[in-house]
Amino acid sequence: MKYFTNFLKRIHISKFSFYLLVILILLSFSITFYLLLPNNELVKDPQKLQIALVLDVVLVIVLISIIIRQILLVLIKRRKNLEESRLYIKFINLFTAMALGPAIGLLIITSLFFNLELRTWYGSAVKDAVVSSNIVARDYENEIQSELVSDIQLIMREIIKVSQNNEVKKNAIDKTLQEFINIRTISNIYLFNSKGLVISSFKDKNLIDFVLPDQKIFNILNKNQIYIFKEKENSISAYKKIDFLNDVFIQINRNLNNNIWNHITNTRRAFEIYNTKEEESAGIQITFSMIFVLFSLCFILIAVLIGFNLASRLSKPITNLIESANQISKGNFDSKVSEDDQFDEIKILLTSYNKMINEIKNKQNQLIYKSKEDETKRLFIEAILSLLTTGVISLDKDFNINLSNSSSHKILNMKNGQLLNNNFLKVFPDWADFIINFKNSKKVIETLQFEYLIDDNLRNLNLKIIKELQDKIITGYVVTIDDMTSLILAEKHAAWSDIARKIAHEVKNPLTPIKLSAERIFKKSKDKIFDHDEISKLTLTISKQVDDIGKLVDEFSSFARMPEPEIKLDNLSEAINESFNLFANVNTNINMKIIKTEKDIFYNFDRFQLCQAFNNIIKNSIEAVSKIPNPLVTVSLEKIVDKIYIKVIDNGVGIDDNKISRLFEPYYTTKEKGTGLGLSIVKKIIEDHDGSIKIEKNKNMAGTTTSIILI
Repeated sequence: MKYFTNFLKRIHISKFSFYLLVILILLSFSITFYLLLPNNELVKDPQKLQIALVLDVVLVIVLISIIIRQILLVLIKRRKNLEESRLYIKFINLFTAMALGPAIGLLIITSLFFNLELRTWYGSAVKDAVVSSNIVARDYENEIQSELVSDIQLIMREIIKVSQNNEVKKNAIDKTLQEFINIRTISNIYLFNSKGLVISSFKDKNLIDFVLPDQKIFNILNKNQIYIFKEKENSISAYKKIDFLNDVFIQINRNLNNNIWNHITNTRRAFEIYNTKEEESAGIQITFSMIFVLFSLCFILIAVLIGFNLASRLSKPITNLIESANQISKGNFDSKVSEDDQFDEIKILLTSYNKMINEIKNKQNQLIYKSKEDETKRLFIEAILSLLTTGVISLDKDFNINLSNSSSHKILNMKNGQLLNNNFLKVFPDWADFIINFKNSKKVIETLQFEYLIDDNLRNLNLKIIKELQDKIITGYVVTIDDMTSLILAEKHAAWSDIARKIAHEVKNPLTPIKLSAERIFKKSKDKIFDHDEISKLTLTISKQVDDIGKLVDEFSSFARMPEPEIKLDNLSEAINESFNLFANVNTNINMKIIKTEKDIFYNFDRFQLCQAFNNIIKNSIEAVSKIPNPLVTVSLEKIVDKIYIKVIDNGVGIDDNKISRLFEPYYTTKEKGTGLGLSIVKKIIEDHDGSIKIEKNKNMAGTTTSIILI
C-alpha cells in the first residue's frame, strides 16, 4: 500500500499541466463541434472527424484516470483517518454535487429535447410538407417543360406553313419566327446545322446564349426527340431537329423567374437530402447522442476535476490552520501557515492568522516577563509586609480575605493563615456597620480609631480602609490595622507631662503676686498697720490672680472633656449668620461683611460645636484688627460640588511664618492673656466633622485667612 501511495503521488499533475489539459480538451471538442456543423466541407472527410473523436475519447480517458487517482488518494487518506481527508471529502462532495446535479439534469433534459426535436423533423407533418413541396416544384417544372415543347411544336407548324411546295424561304421563316418571339414568352430562337453554323438568330446577334449540342445530344435529336436542358439559372432551353429540312436544328431559349426557379431547385435538393437523412435518422440519432454524451461527460469530468482542485486548495490551508492551532495550543508559537499559492481572500486570512500568532507570541513573552516581574514584586512585597509592624489585609469586592501579613495575625492574636478565605465582616462583625457605610459612601479612604478587646486585654486599634477602583468600579479593599495602645499611652504620658509642666508654669505666674500680697498683708497685720486702701488693693490682686487660675482650670477642663458631636442635618448658612451677627452687632466700629453663594446650605453637623468654633475664629480676627485703622473682617461661605468652603479673612497685624505651624498646639498662644487652647479645640471640632482647617498669611494685603473645608 505504501509503494502504491508513493506511486500515485509521483504522477501528480501540476497546476500548469492541469490548465494545459483543460485548454487542450476545450480546443479538441471545439474542433469536433466545428466538424459536425451542417454544410461544413470538412465533414465530407469522415477520417478527420474520426481522428477528432478518437482524440476526444483519449482526453476523456485521461480525465477519468486523473479523477480515479484523486479518489484513490482520498480513500487512502481516509483509511489513515487523517483530519485533512475529512474536510477534503466534504469539499469534494459539495463541489461534485454542485457540478453533477445541474450537469446531469441538463444532460437529461437536452437529450429529451434532442430526441423530441429529431422526431419532430422526421415526423409525418414535416415529411408531408417536404413531399408536397417537391410535388409542387416538380409539377411546375413539368409545366414549364410542356410549355416549351408546345412552343417548339407551334414553331415547327409555322415553319411548315411558310415552306410551300417544299420551297424554303429563309426570309419568310425569319419573319415568322420573329413574330412568334414577340407573341410568346420566348427570349430567342437559333437555327443551326450539325457543324455548328448558326443560320438564324434574332435577339442574340453575338450568340451569347447559344450552346452547340455535343454528339450525344445530336444522336438524341436525330431520333426526332426534343432535348430540354438548363444552361443558366434564369433560362431554360430546348433542341429539336427540323425533319423536312436537311441538317437543320432549332434551339429555343425561354427566360424564367429566377426566384421561383431557385425555390424549385432548393425544394428538390431539400427533398433529396430529407430522404437521405430520413434513411440515416436512426444512425444520426445514435451518433449524435453518443457525441453529446461524450461532450457532456467531458465537461462533467472537467467540472469534477476542478472541484477536486478547489477542494484541495480550500481544505489544505484550513487543515494547516487546524494543525497550527493544535501546535499553538501545545505552546509551539513557531507553527505558522504558508501563505504561498493561495486565493487572495485565504491569503489575507492566513496573513492575519500569522500576524495574530506573532502578536500572541509577543504578548506571551510580555506576560512571562511581566509574570516574572510580578513574582519578583510579590516576593518583595511579601518580604516588606512580613517586616511591617502594621497589619495589612487584602479583601475582594465581597470582603473575602485573600491576603494577610503576619503582623495582622499578631495584632489580632490569631494563627498564621487563620484569616485567609474567610469573610472579613463575619470574622469582625463589630466593624460591619462602619465598613458597609464606607462602601456606600463616595470616600476612597476612611479611618477608624477604636478600642478592641483581645483576650481580655483592651487594645487601642487604628483601622484604615482603602477602596481599589477600576473605571470607578470597586474591585477590592485594603485594610491596615495599627496597634496604637503603646503609642497612645506614650503620647498620653508625654501630653500629660507637657500639660502639667505648662499648667505649673501658668499657675506659677499668678502665685507669685498672690504670695507677695499675702506676705505684705501678714506684715501689715504683724506691725498692726492697717491701711484699708492698700489692704483692699492687695486683696483685689489676690482675688484677680485666683480668678485667672480658675479660668485656666476651666479652659483645661473644656479641652480635656470635649463631648462627642451630635451630628444631624441642619442649616449651615444660619449657623454662620448667628456667629457673624453676634460680633457684627457689637463691633460696629469694624467693617464686617459676609458673602454667601447660596441662601441655604444644609450639612450634617453639631450646631453647638461648629458655632463655638466659628465664634472662636471670628473673635480672633476681630482681636487682630481692633488696634489698626480701617479694620476689615470678611466671612465667606460657598459650596462647590460636594465640598463646603468657609473662609474668615482679616487685614490685621498678621502672624509670623514660623509661628503659623504651631498655632493648633495646646497651650501655644501669641496673645498676652491667651490660654493656647482655643484653636486646639476648634481643630478638634472641625476634624470631628470630617473637615480640615488651616491658617495662612494673606498674599495681597496684611492679615491672615482661616480656611475650613467640610466634605
